[in-house]
Amino acid sequence: MTFRVAGPWLAVAVVSIVPPFAQSQAGQGTVACRDEIGPAAAKRLVAQCFDASPATHPPCNAANPCAMIREEIARSCKLFEASSPLPADLCAAGRTP
Repeated sequence: MTFRVAGPWLAVAVVSIVPPFAQSQAGQGTVACRDEIGPAAAKRLVAQCFDASPATHPPCNAANPCAMIREEIARSCKLFEASSPLPADLCAAGRTP
């Protein structure tokens, strides 16, 4: 099966397949987390994100905004809240690296 898409329809097709989560994240700040809080703190935040996130491609990268990384941690904590709680030190409210 071959698909041919030309012109502005290609842009519409690409935008329509981007998951809503990714679309909402796109509006966040553009400052890299390592630039916002420093490389050492960003490295700790990224490690916490990887520890918490069940996603196959989580936004756990110091080049992403810290807010995006923290939102992934919060999302993961909420996801596992009832079934299999994550450690309290990962999900403590107000915890920052």
